[in-house]
Amino acid sequence: MIKFFRHIRKSLLMENKTGKYFKYAIGEIILVMIGILLALQVNNWNNKRIENGRAESFKVKMKTQLEGNISRVDYSLKLLQRKDSITQKLIFIIGDDNKTNIDEKIDSLIYVNMFDFHLNLNMNTLIEGRENGDLALIASDSLRQVIYDFSTMYESVKERERIANQDNIDLFIPYLNKRYNQRNGMISFYGKNKQIRKSKVYKGDNWKMLEDQEFENLIDTRMVYNQDILNQYKALHKLLINTYDLLNLN
Repeated sequence: MIKFFRHIRKSLLMENKTGKYFKYAIGEIILVMIGILLALQVNNWNNKRIENGRAESFKVKMKTQLEGNISRVDYSLKLLQRKDSITQKLIFIIGDDNKTNIDEKIDSLIYVNMFDFHLNLNMNTLIEGRENGDLALIASDSLRQVIYDFSTMYESVKERERIANQDNIDLFIPYLNKRYNQRNGMISFYGKNKQIRKSKVYKGDNWKMLEDQEFENLIDTRMVYNQDILNQYKALHKLLINTYDLLNLN
């Protein structure tokens, strides 16, 4: 088509018909512009199709990751609720005058409070989507926002876990290392094992710790951490469910 117009312009120029020449020249320019605009539109459509495909692929992977993380939080909630219940039992018998068979009971109750907090959610898909731009391609503003909220909340949970674990390492464990036998505690908690027998070195009496103000304060602190992180796990679980539901709607 452009060659056709060019041939006509050449003929008009040779015939000295400048008025018609400029009309055909303008027509040729318009055709070129239309062609460019059409090519750009096709390219935009193609890019949009690719971006939509990336967004959908990200959402599928994100849904799978959320399913695993919801199960992980469910499991961790049950463990932490059990741990908190055990901690409260220990607090209840601190200062109790009834010392009957107290050593093995204390062994087990204390041992549980030595456990650290490690939720360890899988964030690989979210991190990848944030780095390669797939997350930003999600059309739903509310879905994008709730995913960002989940990431922010999980960072807060990890920081709280870090503080609680550091307190355990710096204060609680050093206290127990001088007054408590971890092997006996492990046996009392998990049950007797033919390969692991009770310590022959430890000669202490666990009930003495029940009359120690420092021990009571340390256990009270563990309980505070238990309940604080338990509440954070519950809030995170709720947000995970909300994110999963929004993914299904979009």
